Amino acid sequence: MIILYGLSFVSLLLGRSTASDAIPAKCKDIDHLDTETCAQPIEDVVAVNAGSFYTANVRCNDCPYYKWNGDAAHMESNILLGDYDLFFNVTLAHDRRTVLLNGKPFFPKISTLPRPPLVYTPQLLPDFTFQNLSSALACRQPACPGNTKFEDRCTEWCGELRLEETAIDYVYITKHTRYDAVADAQQWEFSVDAIGAFGGYLENPKWGFDNPSQKMLKVVVVGTEIKRKGPRPGQETPFSPLDDEKTLYEYSIVDVELVDRVFTFPPPRTLSFWERISKLFGNDISESEGRLVYMSRDWDTDGKIGTLPHKFNDFIHWHSWYLVGIIFGSVLAGLVVLYGLYRFYFWILQQRELMRWNGMEDVWDNLRREREEEENALLQGGYRDEPDEGGSSSQPRRYTDDLDTMKPLPTRPLPEKPLPDIPLIDA
Repeated sequence: MIILYGLSFVSLLLGRSTASDAIPAKCKDIDHLDTETCAQPIEDVVAVNAGSFYTANVRCNDCPYYKWNGDAAHMESNILLGDYDLFFNVTLAHDRRTVLLNGKPFFPKISTLPRPPLVYTPQLLPDFTFQNLSSALACRQPACPGNTKFEDRCTEWCGELRLEETAIDYVYITKHTRYDAVADAQQWEFSVDAIGAFGGYLENPKWGFDNPSQKMLKVVVVGTEIKRKGPRPGQETPFSPLDDEKTLYEYSIVDVELVDRVFTFPPPRTLSFWERISKLFGNDISESEGRLVYMSRDWDTDGKIGTLPHKFNDFIHWHSWYLVGIIFGSVLAGLVVLYGLYRFYFWILQQRELMRWNGMEDVWDNLRREREEEENALLQGGYRDEPDEGGSSSQPRRYTDDLDTMKPLPTRPLPEKPLPDIPLIDA
């Protein structure tokens, strides 16, 4: 009974997915199409492969688009207003663990590092038929790269069916909706609302899709936990601790539908001081748990503009770092040149001093020699201020190191000489 209940839950969900329009069997083979059947316009949601592949067309009323005119060599574009469809495809990855929207992972988690995924959405003409859809599915180059020659099967899809392919601004909302303990299955839903577009050209304006009648894409997903046999990755044995306790699920897309949009376009306002601080640390990337508003004008390849990581990446990847290198190199080279000039100046002074001292050495040598000659001339023989009585001697007294001393006093006292009489002076 438990098994039947679990099966009834899953089959009920899968039964909802089959409620969407499916591709008729006569329109699945591009080479054998039934003209009458395949000429019918497709529904808003088409189950290409129930449970894993869906397409959805979101009508954009009175929206701008590019009208290209001319040949390949001389193409001109005009911005017109009209109705067209935004084409989405919702697919399940091969490992059944990720749900993709237009080739970008959107569930179970959308990455915001360094930025949320860019969703390029083709703009299709109204009344898109099953034949057109078959042509689109048969093309193995759905992105239609402009610099690559695409195959013949892509001619209709890349040239006639699409107006343009634009990267959209969007609101992403995800939430858990149901858990069935008997079937051990979880149910989530995520929604994507296209609120703007950007054609990819720098000179092109960014468009806002603010028509309240526009629909929002909602995807319902069921996940069953993956039961592992044996040790999990990161375990050496079944009893080893887990490196990652994250539960893994295998998903199945059970419903894709278009619902009324819930996003309201708030008027622009000035952020408060605390809101700026919060934005600096990236706390405003998600408005709330499970809700993200992505607008291309607020993001670039380095992250959300105005946040601390973006400023740091902008500083690291600054395009004018070469100017800093030139300035730093110039200052360093200038310092080296100044130091060289400083050393050269003092070297010149040193050389001049040496040259001067070289001349002075000769002068001092001459002075020393003359002084020695004078001293030798004075020290040889006796020097007298007046010549001797007997005449001048041609030979000066020889110079000796012996000091001149007084003669010794006689041993006997000298006789006293009488003093002369005092002369009488006549009065």
